[in-house]
Amino acid sequence: MERIEREREYFDELVVQGSATRNILDRFSKAFYEKGVRGRLWAPVWQTFNLEGTVVLDYGCGAGDFSLLLASRGAQVYGVDISPKLIEQAQASVAGSALNGCAPKFLVADAHDTPFKDSSFDYVFGNGALHHLDLSKAFPEIARVLKPGGKAVFQEPMYYHPALWLVRRLTSKVHTVDERPLLLSDLEQGREWFRVCRHREHFFLAVFAAPVHLLGKEFALSVIGGLDRFDGLLMRAFPALRNLAWLTVMELEK
Repeated sequence: MERIEREREYFDELVVQGSATRNILDRFSKAFYEKGVRGRLWAPVWQTFNLEGTVVLDYGCGAGDFSLLLASRGAQVYGVDISPKLIEQAQASVAGSALNGCAPKFLVADAHDTPFKDSSFDYVFGNGALHHLDLSKAFPEIARVLKPGGKAVFQEPMYYHPALWLVRRLTSKVHTVDERPLLLSDLEQGREWFRVCRHREHFFLAVFAAPVHLLGKEFALSVIGGLDRFDGLLMRAFPALRNLAWLTVMELEK
């Protein structure tokens, strides 16, 4: 419970006070995290998953931006987050959307122990949620709320990229004390609860192109997309480089 309280207090305070350092980091990472059809992480998901008419959980929904995107793709979306302040922002975002009856529903909840019934969701999605959690509790909870055959997709940071390792240590105040970027061995723990567990790693050399954001997001998307394709070739040729990737996309199937 102490861990949960620390996470709640940190994100509530972040909403109230803001962080100039976090704003700078966000400014130089937009193209890496792009969730639309041009994003290197999420475009393959949208090419294969049809969300129309499905029930979806946004696991660690934050201020609700991703929940709105999921709802725009035809899903009935529920979002949970530990921070009451972030949930307030998420609920306010619904009021300003044009989704009407398809608007996401948000609630404050511990991701290790959500209030949903067994087999409630066709899909569970998350962006940077798992590395804040105890995986020995989070994985079985995700499996519990997924329907048989249901799928989960998570985008998460990884531990060993040397540049990002340094950045995290220089900006420690914008990270919670309990979060820890994942190792490949952490990802493999998912096999205990899911019949399918696979992951694809992104952004080795591409990380060093972050300054191209100064020339605009569209240009950054093009440059970083090209470099990530090259990174993919390198990782296939030298699989050990996957340990040095910045981000991974994990796909699970119950």
